[in-house]
Amino acid sequence: MFFHSDGDKLFYETMGSGPTVMLLHPTPVDHRFWLSVADVLAPRYRLILPDLRGHGQSEAGDGPITVEKLGADAVRLLDHLGIYRAMFAGCSIGGYTLYEIWRTIPSRVEALAFCCSKPQADDEAARAKRAENIALIQKSGAELFIDATLQTVIGPTAQHRWPNKVAEAREMMLAVPPANLIAVQQGLAARPDSVATARTLRVPCCVLAASEDPGSTPADMRFLAEQIRNSGYGAEYHEISDAGHFAPFEQPEFVARILRQFFDSVV
Repeated sequence: MFFHSDGDKLFYETMGSGPTVMLLHPTPVDHRFWLSVADVLAPRYRLILPDLRGHGQSEAGDGPITVEKLGADAVRLLDHLGIYRAMFAGCSIGGYTLYEIWRTIPSRVEALAFCCSKPQADDEAARAKRAENIALIQKSGAELFIDATLQTVIGPTAQHRWPNKVAEAREMMLAVPPANLIAVQQGLAARPDSVATARTLRVPCCVLAASEDPGSTPADMRFLAEQIRNSGYGAEYHEISDAGHFAPFEQPEFVARILRQFFDSVV
């Protein structure tokens, strides 16, 4: 199914019935990242699984793909479906988008689950690495960038035990046009710091870290949970062993159980 956001055609899928949960995937994959988790949640919840702009079947539009654009897309999707309030879960850039959703429509948020999505903005070294990634894509195309990315987003345990998952993720990544990969890197480099935003959260929150994640480390995610708790509102913290940055894709059964219990506690 499709809807339009700021003139661009974006794809989404729905599953299940019940209270609404929107699941936002990381880059550079698509909504299929969540399908194994969604199978566990669908008997109890109405799930909305969009392809973020520039990924899967969604158009990219012009310019960098920023969290501001992704947040606006999520709001327009809620409007398109006639949904006023929802719960949300996001991984990596999907989680960064949750901060933006809270900044723009807090009254429409029932609960937030952040997976491997630290609140800090890119530091100078991270921005320099993104500039290197852009130069690599411009010079050599997507394949070298994607193969390097796979080594950082999927943990060593999953790479060893489940090579089929690596192949599945690679297939999703290769479907993203190089220009869209560049637009995402530009948007990630420009994303705002969300530490102050974390201190304003006033809804139930679940924070998931992965032991093998070098990008949003367990220390980063514990820091997020502490910022939420320091605001006077509680936050669950869970650390998933033997998983990397794509933890919900690598360990879907474990992550699904955590999310099911969390969302059940909210409704």
